[in-house]
Amino acid sequence: MNFDYGNILTRAFKSTWKYKSFVLFMMFPMLIASVIFLAFVAPLFLLEGNEDMMGLVIALWVGVITLGMIASFLASTAGLTSLTLGILRAERGTGSTTFMNLFRDGFQYFARALGVMLIVNLTIGLIFTVFFLCAAALIAVTMGIASFCLQPVMILLTPLSFLVAAVANGGIVSVIEEDLGAWEAVKRALQIVREHVWKFIILTLIVYFGASFLSSIFVVPAMIPALFVPVAMELGEQMFWVVMALSACFFFPALAVYSGIVGAFTTFAIDIAYLQLTRPAENEIIVTGDTTT
Repeated sequence: MNFDYGNILTRAFKSTWKYKSFVLFMMFPMLIASVIFLAFVAPLFLLEGNEDMMGLVIALWVGVITLGMIASFLASTAGLTSLTLGILRAERGTGSTTFMNLFRDGFQYFARALGVMLIVNLTIGLIFTVFFLCAAALIAVTMGIASFCLQPVMILLTPLSFLVAAVANGGIVSVIEEDLGAWEAVKRALQIVREHVWKFIILTLIVYFGASFLSSIFVVPAMIPALFVPVAMELGEQMFWVVMALSACFFFPALAVYSGIVGAFTTFAIDIAYLQLTRPAENEIIVTGDTTT
């Protein structure tokens, strides 16, 4: 089979540009993260002149983080499911690809897609989570010295972590395209990714470096107001909060747009590659017409 990286990436770019509304599906988690940040900062005002409220503030923080993680995970799964459904419809050339129709129709696959995400994150993903938590603890204890020792391992784990996303995306594709259950979809995705592991690693690395370049366009300029925070601290508390609010107003929307574009493009690239590897070449459907009705 001729696996053309250039063709896949070109199709992913054109499709992301054509179906701009798909970007919204990948903005959900970042928008929730923005709300979590505001909810995390708000309890600090309870501490002003009243240190006895520290216990309540900590309880509020724990509640915000817990509920935020659950909400973000559910929103991410729902967005990825609807986005994948839209990609499959765009590739097949059948069905509506409008935002609201995909949002509504995606719920019929949500339970199984959630199962896929839970299986992947509680097995493969948990290994990476435990490692990074241990690495963070070592770096903190050694005052940063451990980061130099762990750097080769981090570099090695980066492409492996991309494979976790490929398995999750492939699992959701299998749920929708092949009508499989969560376990069967994950096993199917693992089989495809294992058989073509280097194809997915190379593809995701290309996307990763492209996304890193794109961050300089969206995220870096949005961080400029934050450079004035030290000056604002010298000018008083009120000016400090004004600058922090302006920084948040610039940073979070820019980060949400960046996450949406990169997330949609990455999902397009992985899903198109997955479909190409699971469909016989003669049966592959490539659509150029409009399917937004």
